[in-house]
Amino acid sequence: MSKIIFADSFNLTNEAEEDIKKLGQVFSLSLQEREKLVSESRDADIIIAEYALIDREIIENAEFLSGIVVYGVGVNHIDLTAASRKGIPVVNCKGGNAEGVAELAISLMLECLRKTGQSNAFVRSGKWKNADSASLPSWMNGRELKGKKLGILGAGAIGTRVGELGEAFGMRVIVSAGRKNTHSRFKWVPVEELLSDSDIVSVNLPLVPETEGLLSRERLALMKSGSLIIITSRGGIVDENALAEMLCSGHLSGAGIDVFREEPLPPDSPLLSAPNAVLTPHMGGSTLESVENISRIIAASCKLLIEGKKPPTTVNLEMLQYYGH
Repeated sequence: MSKIIFADSFNLTNEAEEDIKKLGQVFSLSLQEREKLVSESRDADIIIAEYALIDREIIENAEFLSGIVVYGVGVNHIDLTAASRKGIPVVNCKGGNAEGVAELAISLMLECLRKTGQSNAFVRSGKWKNADSASLPSWMNGRELKGKKLGILGAGAIGTRVGELGEAFGMRVIVSAGRKNTHSRFKWVPVEELLSDSDIVSVNLPLVPETEGLLSRERLALMKSGSLIIITSRGGIVDENALAEMLCSGHLSGAGIDVFREEPLPPDSPLLSAPNAVLTPHMGGSTLESVENISRIIAASCKLLIEGKKPPTTVNLEMLQYYGH
């Protein structure tokens, strides 16, 4: 019987969980059980991980591993090189949470521009004393999405959907980054031009060596005065200290951030005290629909891997070919 490890805690539908259990024996671990993960993975056939680090130590010691499945899209916690050398497919759930993450990105834009959360607190605290709109505090004078230029860094499935939703609001969309200097729908421009020309920048890049620290202090300084940045992909792409400083100085008028270099966000993070920063706890894919989509992809991927096949969302196909697999 195959051995399948859930390397950390994540949400699966009951149907998907039952389908996976039909494929083999399931071992469920928590993110804190690193030593147990190392030992249990030695005779595992499949490892499913959302955040658990599946590094060279685990991969090289795993004698029977036929696949690594990532809950979600980002694979920065997987050693792709070590896996590819051993001929192990690494599979993600591309597209499974695209709608949920894209809608959160738009939600963060609206929150930064209209401050509905603060306004809700204003009403509940009893501070609303006069029905005349002119009596409302000046910070309630928001801005609209229509007519703004939306720059998308990383126009894959999620970034492209952010652009589509932006267009529905009447925004003008440009894109940058990625392997190709083109896009089937939106105008492609270099990163520096996108930063300096956009009213709102949406970061939808994976965290890989090429993108880590991409939005440095120098690049953030290229952004238009008064512009917004929305980050819903992975932490580590943006210099968080520089971002906090630019929010404090007013160079940036707001930021909506769902992902951070260190999660949970440490209590000494400067983002916690930065003005006009809307912070959410990496919840982009936390919708019922995303869980259903991801669950289906994971169950189907596990079945294919057990059968010795490569699932369609295998992310290291080129590397596997490079190493002769």
